[in-house]
Amino acid sequence: MAVGKGLSSRLRQRVTLQEPNLVDNNKGGRKPAPGEDKWRDLARDVAAEVLPLRGDEALTLGVNRATQLYRVTMRCRAGLVPANRLIWGGVVLNIRTAPPSTDRASVVMTCESGVAT
Repeated sequence: MAVGKGLSSRLRQRVTLQEPNLVDNNKGGRKPAPGEDKWRDLARDVAAEVLPLRGDEALTLGVNRATQLYRVTMRCRAGLVPANRLIWGGVVLNIRTAPPSTDRASVVMTCESGVAT
């Protein structure tokens, strides 16, 4: 009987987890911090498995864009929400969904590249 690869042997790629760099705008909302980057790093060199799923073209605001869906697996971490994004080898991956997996040791996300941020 063949045994599947464990989680640690599959997490070979490295990604950077980022969150929006927002501050209070004193009007009940939030805005990008003036004079700073729009995104800030939460964690660098996070071990992950990144698998391309399918490509597509999307029409967004009258502009035709090539998009690519990915399945990204990483160890569970607190505070991971779809407002965050991943950087993988210079590619920006916007998180679409981030539910924890059934084993509670990992999170399997659906991510998309080629979307305007």
